[in-house]
Amino acid sequence: MAGTEEQTSVGEPLDLAALGKTWTPPQANETTPEVSEILAEMPWWAARGLLYIIVAFLLAAGLWAHFSVLDVVAEARGTLLPEGYTRRVEAQTDGVVQFILVREGDRVEANEALIQLDSAEARVRRDNARQEMRTLEEQLLQLRASGASVVEALEKESALARLESEIAALDLALARSTIRSPVEGVVTSLEVRAPGAVVKPGDPAATVAPADARLVVEGKMPNQQIAFVRKGLPAKLKFDAYPYQDYGVVNGTVVDVSPDAQSDEKLGSVYKVTVAPDRPVITAYAREFPLRPGMTATIEVVTDRKSVLSLFLAPFKKVQGDLGSAK
Repeated sequence: MAGTEEQTSVGEPLDLAALGKTWTPPQANETTPEVSEILAEMPWWAARGLLYIIVAFLLAAGLWAHFSVLDVVAEARGTLLPEGYTRRVEAQTDGVVQFILVREGDRVEANEALIQLDSAEARVRRDNARQEMRTLEEQLLQLRASGASVVEALEKESALARLESEIAALDLALARSTIRSPVEGVVTSLEVRAPGAVVKPGDPAATVAPADARLVVEGKMPNQQIAFVRKGLPAKLKFDAYPYQDYGVVNGTVVDVSPDAQSDEKLGSVYKVTVAPDRPVITAYAREFPLRPGMTATIEVVTDRKSVLSLFLAPFKKVQGDLGSAK
């Protein structure tokens, strides 16, 4: 029977109410014996010293937060471009691209060859015409020496004139088969990407920025950040090709802000912001690395400078303002 009674008592449900009467939670001011012993054994000067350290730390942190300032920036993505205008280079004759002699970003001289079209056929035709012309000239000399009829001599002279015109046309075609830069500058884009491409007169082949054109970064600033952006403000440029963690930033100045907003599919309403770098190179590791047209960058326009303390308190001030307006 004892076994049966034990089984019955175990199976009975717990009386939580009765259990709660016998258990009292620890009080907030109670401490474990270990902590009490530590506090009792600590000298009075040690406790006071610890208090002084905590107060000094808080004071130092407060002073640092008050006097340390951070830049408040408005950000935009942009591309490095030559300011003002560029010269578009077009094909002047029909042809097939044989060689591409430059790359985007290369510096070129005025009249330097950029692209060579296949001119083998024109050269063969010109060489044949020149050979035929020499043969006719010899025949004409023989006719005149032998006293041949005037009519026969005139026919040879007419044929010579036609060959001269044909050779001149072929020379012009050969000259136009080499697409050259009209000015000294930098190749900003190549429309012809690979040999074998077919071009016609007027087709764009390349774009060259004149050497005296200043490089600027043009970006699209979202409408939400444009309020305090204006001409003359300092800016920082972080180029994707040169990670700023390793190469640093390039300082610049805002030189233009568009007066009207434009619509952008991704960003919505935007303003065009133009920043001029202080230098056309970025300096790092005791070297100078060139900035090339087409490089992308992050624009950070410095619109204000605020203390760390004011930035820390800003969310609380906002909440306080919201509560005040709600009342």
